[in-house]
Amino acid sequence: MGKGRPILRKQQREETRQRIMEAAFRVFVRKGFKGTSNREIAREAGISPGLIYWYFRNKEELFQAVVEAKSFAFPLQQMAQAMRDAPPREFLSRIVELGTALAQDPAMIAAMRLLLPEAIRNERVRRVFVTRAIRPGLRAVAGYLAAQQAKGLLRPLDPAIGAQLWIGLLLSQILLSRLLRIRSPASIARLLTEALEVYLHGVLTPGAAESAGDRSG
Repeated sequence: MGKGRPILRKQQREETRQRIMEAAFRVFVRKGFKGTSNREIAREAGISPGLIYWYFRNKEELFQAVVEAKSFAFPLQQMAQAMRDAPPREFLSRIVELGTALAQDPAMIAAMRLLLPEAIRNERVRRVFVTRAIRPGLRAVAGYLAAQQAKGLLRPLDPAIGAQLWIGLLLSQILLSRLLRIRSPASIARLLTEALEVYLHGVLTPGAAESAGDRSG
């Protein structure tokens, strides 16, 4: 019994931390970073305001944790590591699946619609987005592209440039169709799949492109 208590307490602490983060996410989506107070987050989580400070030093640290948890950076890092030897079409197709899921999640789209404009206006918020969500994802993709270049499957292109072009291609479609609500000629899944074909046409070496075309057919 005695050995189980520390484990239980650790689990309870993690559950409380997650509860606070989920409550913070909902309040940030409704009111933005600047308009949110820790007291409102505590009310949303059903806890006392002081309990938040056992887990997070301040609102900015809590916001950073929420951005990390909700961003695509961590899944991208895991995928890039696990699929380092996978062919480009297979790896990039998985990113398309991730982007499609993101674009179809109403809570995530609501968060992006509210918080991205705030990131443009608020330097603190912008810094959190860039350092906690955008750059880690770009580095993960760039690392994968560099490994594929070493195999001769991708043409000589700065991996950092290749990563930014790829992520930008996907996010631009989500921005146009979901955030700006521009009438789309196709579903988001179709748009991102076509984006994949355009990107592969530009980055694959001739031999790799022929091989990828054979597999896709």
